[in-house]
Amino acid sequence: MKTSVKISLIVGLTLLPVGAVVVYGIAKGGDKEGPAAAAGDYKEIDWRLLRQLDTETGNKPPELSSVDGKTVKIPGFVVPLDDDDKGLSEFLLVPSPQACIHVPPPPPNQMIMIRMKSGAAPQRSWGPVWVKGQINVATMDSQYGKIAYMMRGDSAEPYKLDDTQAN
Repeated sequence: MKTSVKISLIVGLTLLPVGAVVVYGIAKGGDKEGPAAAAGDYKEIDWRLLRQLDTETGNKPPELSSVDGKTVKIPGFVVPLDDDDKGLSEFLLVPSPQACIHVPPPPPNQMIMIRMKSGAAPQRSWGPVWVKGQINVATMDSQYGKIAYMMRGDSAEPYKLDDTQAN
């Protein structure tokens, strides 16, 4: 393997945890709403909120109940469920780039089954993405394991910090 390829691989693997920290919302500093939410479009949520669902009992805190059935914006990583190079109409969104649907899959409250509206499918991406759409607490068994959330995706775009978060 060439030295430049080895260096690129080491740098890439070193930066993966940094991306996970950003996606988890730690760098964001809490559960403040973003500019789109202030305009009434999408409420920005993060994985700390979704992890509060007790998948055994179905109990959820009031804050999680308040977003059930609402339009939200959440960052995460795409786990493709098909091999269509043109875009992904259905995929899992997970909080970590290391998450995989193989053994063992992530806990149910750390997976969102996304079904994109027609024509809104994102391109394949190895980096984090923002997905906007209507989220529902809907625990279900699937061929990928138990999943706690469903979302009808309106759009997906590469994850970027805005200027206020970057400082």
